[in-house]
Amino acid sequence: MAQEENMTREQIEEEMRQLRKVFPSVRLLTQENIQNSKVRRPCYAHLKRTHPCENCVARRALEEKGRRSRLEYTGKTLYEVTACYVLVENKPCVLEMTQKMDSSVVLGPDDSERLLDTIIDQREKLYRDPVTGAYNRLYYDENYRGRSMTAGVALLDLDDLKLSNDVYGSAAGDSVLETAVNVIRRSLGEKDRLIRYGGGELLLLLPDIGQEQFNRRLEQIRLQLRTASVPGYSRIRMSASIGGVWIEDEDLEIAVDHAQRLMHYASIQKNTVVTERQNEPRAAAVPHRRQSVLIVDDSAMNRALLSQMLGRQYDTAEAAGGEECLRLLEQNPTGISIVLLDIHMDGMDGFAVLEAMNQRGMLEEIPVIMISSEDTADSVRRAFDLGASDYIGRPFDAKVVYQRVSNTIRLYAKQRRLSAMVADQVYETEKRSRMMIDILSRVVGRHNGESYAHAQRISTLTTMLLTHLTQKTDAYPLSQEMRRTIGMASMLHDIGKMEITDRVLNSDARTPEELEAMRQHTVLGAKMLEELDAYRDEDFVRAACQICRWHHERYDGSGYPDHLTGEQIPIAAQAVGLADAYETLVSGSETQPPLPHRKALKQLCEADAKRFNPLLLECLQEIGPEVEDAMQRQTKM
Repeated sequence: MAQEENMTREQIEEEMRQLRKVFPSVRLLTQENIQNSKVRRPCYAHLKRTHPCENCVARRALEEKGRRSRLEYTGKTLYEVTACYVLVENKPCVLEMTQKMDSSVVLGPDDSERLLDTIIDQREKLYRDPVTGAYNRLYYDENYRGRSMTAGVALLDLDDLKLSNDVYGSAAGDSVLETAVNVIRRSLGEKDRLIRYGGGELLLLLPDIGQEQFNRRLEQIRLQLRTASVPGYSRIRMSASIGGVWIEDEDLEIAVDHAQRLMHYASIQKNTVVTERQNEPRAAAVPHRRQSVLIVDDSAMNRALLSQMLGRQYDTAEAAGGEECLRLLEQNPTGISIVLLDIHMDGMDGFAVLEAMNQRGMLEEIPVIMISSEDTADSVRRAFDLGASDYIGRPFDAKVVYQRVSNTIRLYAKQRRLSAMVADQVYETEKRSRMMIDILSRVVGRHNGESYAHAQRISTLTTMLLTHLTQKTDAYPLSQEMRRTIGMASMLHDIGKMEITDRVLNSDARTPEELEAMRQHTVLGAKMLEELDAYRDEDFVRAACQICRWHHERYDGSGYPDHLTGEQIPIAAQAVGLADAYETLVSGSETQPPLPHRKALKQLCEADAKRFNPLLLECLQEIGPEVEDAMQRQTKM
């Protein structure tokens, strides 16, 4: 008899959570609960009865270590009670599910067929996973556990399912599971079975299939999953780590355990199929490039020893010193998966190599495991301070070396995938935000007669000015994200003109009163944004408020509305003010024809020099050619 599966508390709670999507009542009963009804609410009370059932299915399931079901009447309501024996953290328990039968069922002399159909329907629901519609673990336990058969047996683990849940939410994870099941089903025959075995693991049973055909089928499924798209989540790329075993009239449980080990082996590389019957598995039907390990040691014997330990699973390259290591990394920056680096070497030692890799940004992509016979606290601490991922001491233990290399490669790969997913999410969020700002700026432009291109050019020029400014001086510590935020906010610099009447906006020759009313657009725009109480503390809203109110302020105090001077003016408003003035000169206005780039630059830097921050004017001059090109490109768009 096969060994009972021992579930953790987390596993049984997840199982119960899924079952509650089908059954109104799902309970976990301990041995004490069942044998002593005074300990907790007795099972018969659950069905509103005053005494124990003569044929308690929970007790029978516990005693027989199996699964039992029965029908129970409460008044005119018919229930099906199902009890399954489970082992939870080494303690015998019973999982009890109660389902109200179809109310349309009325028992009578001619109703046996209807009752049978209802029971079959309820059992079908019992056997189905509510998320994917595939068969569930209960179906496997009741129909296949302990059987011998000739079949292909495979376990599929959907790669990075947890990452999808963490980054995009649980709905994304459910969509990935549902999509994967639908893809696999299309390649299955009538006798084949697909079972959600647990979490992101899917069990595939293919009876009466030949071994070679089985291997081809698994590779076909892997490719189909890789090329499939998840509805509503275009940036999620599915893949699966697949372990497969072909058996001929053999115990299915043993085969499932073996397939699970091969699946974990496949997960080292991900998106991989591994099929083998020997105790030492090899990757079969895997067209993917093997991971590469660079071994850096001035001892040829040590390099040979490590190559021998790792050569069965990884491609290995060798370097006899630090300089050669860096040269190989520069020649092939994406081809090296991990570096095993000796500390004590002639010439450039391991610490110096770590420092150089850190300075060149290599450690972000390539992990380093230090190797040394010296394992003093100072050496280990220094290695980790310089960016090492792990530390292995001599003499080498082959299993330890292999496991640490494998774990480090997988950890780095997972981090890269997570970073990519987060970056995609940030990109999508920023894209949606920019779309809304674009729409709003078009509305503002339609109202005040300015083109949308005007707002775009100011946004581009503002970002260019601030980027060069932060490179030129540390006086304005603006991050890249903040510079992008200010650039987007600049597109709303004239939003206050929405509050100005058409008569004033469209006046050919404004009176002093109309001119003053026009200037109020700065105050009105800031007020509109300040009234957004829920978003007042957001960086974007704060920047937009500063820009709206003060982009017409001037460094010498000649601006409006508050006549600020110098650094009293926020740097965001200073940059937008200069960008607005430049763009107006090169585009022209109602009273002035457009000026060429050089003449506009000359006017700003000479005639109007006192009105703007001298550092910003220097930036405009220094990036003049780039500004001119950018303005011309956007004018043509």
